[in-house]
Order: sequence, then structure tokens, then C-alpha cells
Amino acid sequence: MEICKRLCFLILLFLPFSLQAFENHNGDDEVDIVVLPSNVVVDNDYFAYGRSIEISGTVNGDVYVFGGQVYFDGTVNGDIIAAAGSIEISGTVTKDVRILAGQAAINGKIGRNLTGVTATIELSPSANIGNNAVIVSGNADIESIVNKHLRLYASSVRISDQIKGNVDAYVGQMRITSKANIGGKLEYWSNSTALIDPNAHIGNGVIHHPSFFYKFFHGKFSTILKVSSKLAGLLMNFCYSFVIGLIMLRYFKLRIDRTIDTLNRKPLQSLIAGIVLMILLPLAFLVLIITILGVPFALALLSLTVVSFYTAKVLSILWATKLLFYRFDFQKHRRLYFAFGLILYFILTIIPYVGTAISLAALLLGLGGGVLGKIEKQKV
Repeated sequence: MEICKRLCFLILLFLPFSLQAFENHNGDDEVDIVVLPSNVVVDNDYFAYGRSIEISGTVNGDVYVFGGQVYFDGTVNGDIIAAAGSIEISGTVTKDVRILAGQAAINGKIGRNLTGVTATIELSPSANIGNNAVIVSGNADIESIVNKHLRLYASSVRISDQIKGNVDAYVGQMRITSKANIGGKLEYWSNSTALIDPNAHIGNGVIHHPSFFYKFFHGKFSTILKVSSKLAGLLMNFCYSFVIGLIMLRYFKLRIDRTIDTLNRKPLQSLIAGIVLMILLPLAFLVLIITILGVPFALALLSLTVVSFYTAKVLSILWATKLLFYRFDFQKHRRLYFAFGLILYFILTIIPYVGTAISLAALLLGLGGGVLGKIEKQKV
């Protein structure tokens, strides 16, 4: 008999498709309302199908229901097997309840077990589950007494009443309120730590099983990986800057000398010019990108800006290096001094806050000094 009931529950999973086809075939758009009045007693199993079903009477057998909206507030001396868009059970069921629904509200008494597959489900404080509850849901709000064990598969769960046995949960987020009283253990599988109120009672402790990916992204190996990736990024940035610096020292000596001279004479003006350019370049890019004809020019400007940022940094480092080694023959060993200055620059940029200020200052000074030097050359 139990196997037959389970088979009926599975059939209800697929029943909507065949019934929908039947309705469309007959062209019946009227709303079907099925009502079992409170003064009616059914001494057999009860079957009902309709868009709206209300069962207020007494059924001395099992209830099999499929509908759009289903409401139970009678007495069922057997099982309920139901599939619906929304289900509300406010009466008394002496045996098991198995439901498939979009929304479910359990307000009544269930003598044995509850099995629910829903989008959302609420077990209100007036509800009482005689044995076990198994719930598969998107959102589950458990405010009723479960006299044995509770098993959950849900995205979001809140438990705020007495669970006399164990709670096994496979969840995304779980909240255990101060009203919760779990007699057994709470064991859950989740990437997020459950929010458990300090006043909640859990008899046999809490066991959290994070997933493999959670352990991977929060473990020691992950920390090493993050540090290694940052060091690798820093090393690649250093190599790019060093190569660009060597190319500039080899082919753009006059520009370097002109920019360094401008920075020596006009450091404040160079800084202001760099700030103005940092504001104007993005604006010019946005103006060009919003027009169809300007898209190629916008992309060219973007590429030029990226190159300019690297060269500006190199120019500032060369300027600072020459100031640092002013007592030495900078022109003769400038590659060596540049390499030393670049290493010192990247060491300083690692320092929190200070490094950000140094990077920004190097970018603005190099950018402004290079432009002012170019303008002065054209005036001459």
C-alpha cells in the first residue's frame, strides 16, 4: 500500500502536463470549484481535480488532489497526496502528507510525516508534525513543532520552534532564532556559516560541512595562491615597466632629458597638468565612443592612454633616480640606476596607502611633465 501511495505522488509530478492538454482540447475556460462541505463524511478514498479545491469535511481514507489552489480545513483519517499551485493545510491529518506545490502553508496537525517539494513553504506556530519532516524548497520558514527529525534541502531556511530530533540541512543560508529548541544535533552542509542566535538551544551540538570549493577558497592553499598571484602580478608589472624603460632609454633620450628638465623646474605645474589630463582623457574617450564615427578614435585614444600611463611612470622614476644619484655619473650608468630606482619604487608601492599615493604621484608627475616638456619644445 505504501508503495502505491509513493507511486501516486510521483504520477502527480507529471499529471499537470496531461491535464493541461485535456483542458485546452475541450476549450473549457471556466473556473472549476470543487468543495467538500464540512457536514459531509466520505468513508473511502477521496479524489479531486479542479482549479480551486476546498476540503472542509471528513474523509475516512486517503485524499488525492490536483488543483490550482487547494485548501484543507477538515479531517483526513489517512494520507494526503496533493499537487497544486498553492496548498494550505489547516485541518487534521492523522497519517502522512506529501505535497508538490509552488506555495505551501501548514497550519494544522499532521499525525505522522510531512514530505514537501515546494518553491516556498511555511510551517506556522499552530502546526504540529507528529514524526519526521522532509522539505525540499527554495525558502522554508519552520515555526512549528516537529516531534522527530527534520531534513531540509533549501536555499534559505529559518527555524524558530522545537525540533525534538536531529536537523540535517543542505542549505544556502540558515537562520536559527532564539526561539529554536533542537533536541538532537544540527548538522548542515553549506558554504555559509549559519546565523545561530546565542539563546537558541541545540542539544547535541552543531556540525558544519563546508563544500570543497569553500575549503579551497578559504583555506591555507587559497591564501598561498592569492599571495602568489599578487606577487606574480607585481613581477609582471615590474618586467613590463623595466622593458619600456630600456626602450625609452635607447630610443627616446631627448624626450627623457626634456621631461626630467621640466620636472626639475616645474614640479608643481607638472602635477597640476597631470591632474587635468587625468580628467580630460576619460571625458574625451566618452565623447568619442558615443558616436559611430568616433569609435575608432576612441579605441586609439584608449590604447595611447594605456601606453602613456606606463611611460609616465617610467619618466617619474628616471627623474627621481637622477635626483637620488645626482652625485654620480647618471648618464654613464643610467640603466643600472633606473633598475635600482624601479626596484625601490615597487617596494614602496607595496606599503598600504603610502604605495597608492606614490603610484598616483608618479603617474601624474610623469604625465604632466611629459606634456609640458613637449609644449615647451614646440614653442622653441
